[in-house]
Amino acid sequence: MSEPAGAQLGRWVAALRADALPPAVQEKLRCNLLHDLAVTLAAYPVGAEVWPLVRDRRPAEATLLCEGTHVSAEHAAFANAQLMHARAQDDTHFAAKTHVGAAVIPAALALAERECVSGAAFATAVVAGCEVAAAVGERHAAASTVRGFRASPVFGTLGAAAACASVLGLDAGATAHAIAIASSFSGGLNQTWIDGSSEYRIELGMAARNGVLAASLAAGGQRGAVHWYEGAAGFARAFGGVQEASSDSWELGERWRLLDVTYKPYPVCAILQSAVEVGLGLTREHDLDTETVSAVRVHLNVNDRTYPGTVNRGPYRDVGATLMSAEYCVAMALRDRAATLAGLRGFEDPQLARLIGVTDVSGDERIPPLGARVEVDVTASRDTGAGSPGTATTTLAGELLPDASTYGWEWEGVRANAARMAGEMAIAPAARGRLEQAVRDVFELPDVGTLVRETVPQEAA
Repeated sequence: MSEPAGAQLGRWVAALRADALPPAVQEKLRCNLLHDLAVTLAAYPVGAEVWPLVRDRRPAEATLLCEGTHVSAEHAAFANAQLMHARAQDDTHFAAKTHVGAAVIPAALALAERECVSGAAFATAVVAGCEVAAAVGERHAAASTVRGFRASPVFGTLGAAAACASVLGLDAGATAHAIAIASSFSGGLNQTWIDGSSEYRIELGMAARNGVLAASLAAGGQRGAVHWYEGAAGFARAFGGVQEASSDSWELGERWRLLDVTYKPYPVCAILQSAVEVGLGLTREHDLDTETVSAVRVHLNVNDRTYPGTVNRGPYRDVGATLMSAEYCVAMALRDRAATLAGLRGFEDPQLARLIGVTDVSGDERIPPLGARVEVDVTASRDTGAGSPGTATTTLAGELLPDASTYGWEWEGVRANAARMAGEMAIAPAARGRLEQAVRDVFELPDVGTLVRETVPQEAA
């Protein structure tokens, strides 16, 4: 009989060390960390909604990113994960449909700060957590999504627990229990995208917070179900509908799933990055006057189009709706010639509403996942030569069919994207440079304090 999945995962996480990480994985970890901290800094206005919920939570163990107050590790993880995911621009493991970084990094960072562990130990824990979340997620994300579950909090909770167990230095058995306990904390629904509500970011906050809690419970001697994954009433059956789940062939340490993580240039869903990029390109190339736009056609991958919330004409009440809506995001790109967090709040803007009203979103089997084609009809007056004005319609079109490099940036690409968000960030350019250096040196840092300090504006420190 196969060894239970939990035992396999726990043993691998507990044994992982920084010197076992291939150079490419170490470099990818740096890219993930910089990208996710940058989008956190660019989401600081959302902190006004989150920080009051946790400011008085003691003991003072870990820092609220961008704000500076010290709260309990659980509550720091909860608030920081919400902020990291507020723009939905954080990293994505597409096969697992999971924002692995926003669940794992805030949880590991909060405990690493509390425990004063080294940068190398923190970085190794993040890698371990991302690998666990992606390994389980890639097996079941497609099926669980169809069932209404949201992958990020379902699989991200497991990763957060694994990362926290690593930070705490738990042995293989206790790490297995931490992940098992986390499996009972996993959950979250995609209805947030359809109704356009705030749960999308709260779900990541709970995933990070529950990872801290699960690891802490295991450290205190609590036990989780040995067969939490493959059992008759276990995780694989509950979330994936799998009747007999195999616990073999995880390939941990052989195939590094972190290397498949992608990044987003804009604060919209991963599915819509290419459509927004094409829309922005059309506005730049043709100096588009949106008052002349008579129709917009957005063509997406067939499966991408069916993801909950992708087709949504409104009404909108929260960025949880607008950042997922293909109609809204393309309209924003065409009208604003930009895609920003502020732009996602035009819930009742009449110009956007007009553009949304003439936009159609369809599925196209020729378009690969994350790709897009956008066609814009421009109707303008023309002289017919018969003494009366007429109109002429011109179609502008563009498409982006991404490959692995399009959103799988290396270090300089991540740095450049962070620089593009500088105007939305809470910190000065000099502080951003120091943060980049701290991330660059993460495996040599004596502790994670340097990383944390550079996220806080000096006046707030």
